Amino acid sequence: MHQKLWIPIPNDFKPKQEHLIIQGEFTKPNGKTRLLYGYDHYVVCVKDGQFKKCIKLEFDTKFEILRQAIQKKDEDDDSLGPIIGIQFLRDNAGIMPTYKLSASSKLILEWRQFLSPRINQWQFHNMFRVYKKIGKGNFATVYMAERIEDGEEMAIKAFAKQAAYAEENGKEAILNEIAIMRRLHNKHLMKLFEVYETSNSLYVALELLEGGSLYDLIKDKVPINTKQIQQIMVGILIGLQEMHKKEIMHRDLKLENILFKVSKKMESVVIADFGLATHVNEPVYLYCRCGTPGYVAPEVINIKDMKSKYSSICDIYSLGLVFYLLLTGKPAFNGKSYATVVKQNREASVDFEIKQLQNAPGAAVDLLKQMLEKDPKKRINAEKCLHHAFLSDMAKIMLEAEKEDQQSIDEIDEGNEIQNMMNKINDEYSKFDATRNINSPLQSPKQSPGLLMQKQIQQQKQIDSTKVVGHDSPLLKGKVDSIDSAQSIGTPTKKNNQQYQPSPQIKPSRFAKQAENNPLLKYAKKD
Repeated sequence: MHQKLWIPIPNDFKPKQEHLIIQGEFTKPNGKTRLLYGYDHYVVCVKDGQFKKCIKLEFDTKFEILRQAIQKKDEDDDSLGPIIGIQFLRDNAGIMPTYKLSASSKLILEWRQFLSPRINQWQFHNMFRVYKKIGKGNFATVYMAERIEDGEEMAIKAFAKQAAYAEENGKEAILNEIAIMRRLHNKHLMKLFEVYETSNSLYVALELLEGGSLYDLIKDKVPINTKQIQQIMVGILIGLQEMHKKEIMHRDLKLENILFKVSKKMESVVIADFGLATHVNEPVYLYCRCGTPGYVAPEVINIKDMKSKYSSICDIYSLGLVFYLLLTGKPAFNGKSYATVVKQNREASVDFEIKQLQNAPGAAVDLLKQMLEKDPKKRINAEKCLHHAFLSDMAKIMLEAEKEDQQSIDEIDEGNEIQNMMNKINDEYSKFDATRNINSPLQSPKQSPGLLMQKQIQQQKQIDSTKVVGHDSPLLKGKVDSIDSAQSIGTPTKKNNQQYQPSPQIKPSRFAKQAENNPLLKYAKKD
């Protein structure tokens, strides 16, 4: 039997013992007033001081901002009317009970801020201008869009619900990814703004990242010096530290999932794609053995009991493999076939004696070895990485810059202490950078870094079964034929012809075929 919108107060919910987050007095269509209290998981109706009933804030519960209808100037007029109310809805397999309330726009916006991180917002099309399709996702297509009410530019990942939910664990995977992202708030973790929903589709509004991916930089042979490597590493570690404090692990850290807000500003680095992320203490992981060969921690790729656990320290090993590539220009596991890379990854035998590391700073090699420690119990964690001699000065600079809300490290006054520290870092590693510029495969015209993995590996098959490659996971199936980067799908243009890179989580999908008269692309041809 489907749950109603309003339900009795559950026995295990004690409102007086819970933290009250928001409250407000609303008016029903019949003129009666209702006092609502907002808690983390419930909205409670209070009458005469008594807690009468509640709405459970879960995936099937939605809310919608109600606006006054206005007369349009023409067919292209997409202006919005003033906010006049809010309604709650519950999706009961096509039956949609609703509860409408009116209040001041100020109170409604306060409740929207409270509800958005907890439940989905009903409707989408009249609230966004969608300019361009910029990529394809696991079950979705990704669009560049603008929120009409405030002009905020976003990447909208549009899921076809029927197709996505029909896959085994499809709905669970999507709900998990959304729930994870709603808990994460850090400038080095891709931002989730809101989630919108209609009868047929789910629209995830994500941060639009314009700086491309680390994979793009490597493929395009962009020189990356030691200072920039430190910026990349510190930014990622700050993001991982936030995740790990909340007992969340990413499990798919790799070049393609490391993005930048601003092109060539390495301190703007952002971790993206939380499709395989999970809470460490889940009773059973949705996917246990998972990740991308060449980037997986040994305790994950070698796990035999799919009900057993591992910790978020697995992300440090994956980042260590990225660090290895940045320092040497070569992947740690560089077999010429997919099977070979999987075998090397399983063995976790890393060559620290290659010539590219001979001239590397001793502190860098020491950190690398601690990150690539095979035994997870002996592996360094994110916090200790940030305090390591190779990264501590840069970590101090970036954290201080973020604290003071400065635009970039390069704009700091040269006369202050932070700039002096920056100069010290530059001097210390200039010799290593000069050697890398001469010898590193990253700069060799004979070898495109975009071909770090041959075609068999570039397909990024995943690991989630006794046969090594996952056949049962919808997330993993969707990643079998990944595209490289923004260049593969083109860069969209908006009214001012500004270029955009696609946002994260852009992977191909069997569900991505769109009709040519797609209503989402109403604005696509506008200049």
